[in-house]
Amino acid sequence: MSTTKITIPSLPLEILQQIADCVETVHRPSLFAFSLASKACHSAASLPIFRKISIMVRDPEGLRRDADRLVEALSRADSARHVQSITIKGGLRLNAKKMDMYDPDKCWLKRCGLSEILVDAELMDYSRQYVVYDEGVIEESSEEDMAWAPIVSLLRATTGLKDLIYDCQSQFPPSLLRTLREQHPLCRLHHLTFRFRTLLWGVPYPYEMELATSPSLYRVKTTCAYQDSDGDFDFNLDAIMELAAGLAPNLKEVTVLAIDPHLPSRQRRYPKPPWQGLPGSTSEGVGSLTSLSIKGTNFSSPTQLQNWAKNTDFTSLQHLILRRYVSGETMEWIAQNHSFPHLRTLRVHLNRADMFNERPHYSENAISFFQAFNSLEELAINGPMDTQIIDAVLNHHGQTLKKLCLNPFEDMSIITNGRDRREIPMEFTKDRILQIQAQCPVLEELAIPVMRNKSSASETEIYRCFGGFKSLRFLFLTLECANWRVGRDRTYNPQFDEEDQEIAFYHTRIVKRGHVKEALINSAVDEALALHIWQIISQNKTGRRLERVKLWPKGGGYFASGNHTLGAVDMFARSLSRSWLIERVPRDDREDVTVKELGQRARETRDRETGTACSEGTKMYQSIWPPKEDSKDWRDDWSSFPLEV
Repeated sequence: MSTTKITIPSLPLEILQQIADCVETVHRPSLFAFSLASKACHSAASLPIFRKISIMVRDPEGLRRDADRLVEALSRADSARHVQSITIKGGLRLNAKKMDMYDPDKCWLKRCGLSEILVDAELMDYSRQYVVYDEGVIEESSEEDMAWAPIVSLLRATTGLKDLIYDCQSQFPPSLLRTLREQHPLCRLHHLTFRFRTLLWGVPYPYEMELATSPSLYRVKTTCAYQDSDGDFDFNLDAIMELAAGLAPNLKEVTVLAIDPHLPSRQRRYPKPPWQGLPGSTSEGVGSLTSLSIKGTNFSSPTQLQNWAKNTDFTSLQHLILRRYVSGETMEWIAQNHSFPHLRTLRVHLNRADMFNERPHYSENAISFFQAFNSLEELAINGPMDTQIIDAVLNHHGQTLKKLCLNPFEDMSIITNGRDRREIPMEFTKDRILQIQAQCPVLEELAIPVMRNKSSASETEIYRCFGGFKSLRFLFLTLECANWRVGRDRTYNPQFDEEDQEIAFYHTRIVKRGHVKEALINSAVDEALALHIWQIISQNKTGRRLERVKLWPKGGGYFASGNHTLGAVDMFARSLSRSWLIERVPRDDREDVTVKELGQRARETRDRETGTACSEGTKMYQSIWPPKEDSKDWRDDWSSFPLEV
C-alpha cells in the first residue's frame, strides 16, 4: 500500500497559518525563516509578521523615509490588510522649544541597567524637570501637523487597524485624529503620553478637548504633579478623573504617573486652588474603567482612591495597580467599602505608615484587603508582609493564580516614632516555597526572593524546590544579599574566625569583617553559577518545561545599620552582582539554553567610572579571592562559589 508523503508546503493555508502563529508565540525570530521556506509559508507568515508594526520617530526626514518603506513593503507583500496594530515611539521636533523634550531612554532605570531586569517598570524619572505648558498646543495644518503626513499615508494604506499605540513625546497631531475618525472609526487610540497643557487658561484649548473626548480614545497614560517646575499648579489628575467619569465615552484604561518635579522651595505654594472642571462635565457621571493604574502616589490615606471611586465604578475593574505606600488605613477602607467582582490582576506596594504613629492592625488590614477580592489570576505584592498575610493570600487566591510576584521589604529608617526599627523582610524558606507550590497548582510565572547563603546545600535545596511547580514556565529570582539581621536582630551573633570577628569599618560598630565577606561571597554571581542554578531547577522540573529564569542579585552592601548601603562594600558588591537571563532554546530534540548578562553595558560603564577601592575593603575582598598572577584589576580575580549538591 503506497503512502503519500506530506510536506509543509502542501498543507492547507489554514494549517500553515496556525503553524506560523505557534512559531511567532514560541520564537518570533524563527517566523522570518519560516516565511522563506516556500511561497505557501510566506503567505501564511504574512499575518503574524505584519500584524503589529512599529515606527520610531526622530526627525521629519527619517519619519518620511521609514513610513514610505513600510507602505512599500506592505504593498509588495500584499499585506496592508494584515496590519492590526501600529506603535509610534520617539519624538518629532521641528524647532527649538521652551524645554528640551523628556527622553525616557535616558531615565535612571536605563542608565543603571535596571530596565533590562525590571521590564515592567515605568521608564520614568519620578523626580525631574517637568512643566505643564511646555509649548503651544499643536494646530491643524501647521508645519508640525503636516510633518506627520507619512503616518497619515500609512494609516490610509491599512484597512483593518484595531489599535494605534501612541508612545511619542510629541503632541498627538490633528491630522492623525482626523484620519482615525474618517478611515478607522473603530480603531482604539492608546495615548501613552497624554496631557492637557492649557488647563490654567480656565477653558482648555479646543483641540485638547477634541482629542480628550474623541470616541477613539481608549487608553491614556498621563504624567501629573501638584506643582510643576515653573511653580504652576497641575490639574491633569482632576481632568483625567472627569474624562474617566464619562467625558471620554470609550475610555477604559488609565495610568497615572504622579511625579515630584524639581521646584525650589520658595516657589512651593499651598493650598491648591479649587478645580473648575472641564467643559461639559457633570458631578453625576460615573465611568466604567476596566484598568486603573496609579503609580508614584502616596496612598497613606484613602483620599485619592475615594475621589476615583466617585468617578468610576470599581466593580467594572479587571486590573488594578497601586504603586507606592498603600497603608493599613487605605486597605481597611477598600475592604469595607468596595467589591471587585471582575478583578483579575492586582499589583500593590504596601507600607506600614508607622513613621509617626503605631499601626498595630497592619496585618489584619492587609488580610481583609486581600480577602476583599475574588480569586485573582495575577498578584504582585511589594512591601511589608508576614506569614499570616501570605497564608491568607494563598488560601484565598492560590488555586487560580497564574502569575505571582512577592517582594517583601521594610522601611529602611533606623528610628521610627521614638523606637528602634526591628522589622526584617520576610524570608521565603524551603517550607514556604513548598507551600506556594502546593497551593498554586496552575502557577506559570513566579517572582520571589531567595536568601543567598554562600551557595550552601540549604540554598541549593531551595532552588531544587522550584522544579516541583508543574505549570511553571517563567521564574524570576531576586538573589537577596542584604543582611538586615545585623542591624535589627539583637539575638543575631554569628561566630566567625578570630580575624573575621573584628569590626570592619571604624564608622560602624556593628558590621564585622565576617559580615562583609559573606556579603561579597553572596553577591558574586557569575555565568557558571547562573547556569548551575538553571540546571538544578531543570533537572528536578516536573510537568511543563521551564522556559526562562531571570536572576537578580542585589543588596550586598546593606546591613540595616542605616538607611543606605556601606559604600566601601557596595562598590565591590555591585560589580560582583551580575544579573542573568537563561532561556531554553525552543526545540524539542535538544536541551540547549542561551545565557545573557542583563545590564552589562551599564555595569561596565559603572566599573570604568568607579574610583579606587578603599584599602580595608580590598583586604577583605582579597582574603576571599587573592590576586591572580599578572592580575591588573581586582574585577578579574573572582569567581562564584559553586553550589553544594
